[in-house]
Amino acid sequence: MPVFACSNELKGEIDRLRRESGFLMTLAVLFLVSVVSLSALDVQNLAAYLTLFTLCYFASSFVFRPKRRTIDFIGLGLLYYSALFLATFFLVL
Repeated sequence: MPVFACSNELKGEIDRLRRESGFLMTLAVLFLVSVVSLSALDVQNLAAYLTLFTLCYFASSFVFRPKRRTIDFIGLGLLYYSALFLATFFLVL
């Protein structure tokens, strides 16, 4: 969807869309790089992948600060499951 300077949209809406697009593109690149690097290192542990995904997600969220209407359920789910997988990996649970 092209955005032109003469459009009737508000400037804040255009900036929000650019910020969200940047967030999603950065997140996709970070996920791709993390999967390729972990598979190149021959990592077979799911906890490593999930923890690195969680770190990438929170790093992108910290940098871009996407606007949210409710609680960040994706972030909470990633944090919960990465803690669960790490706890089972280190035999805490």
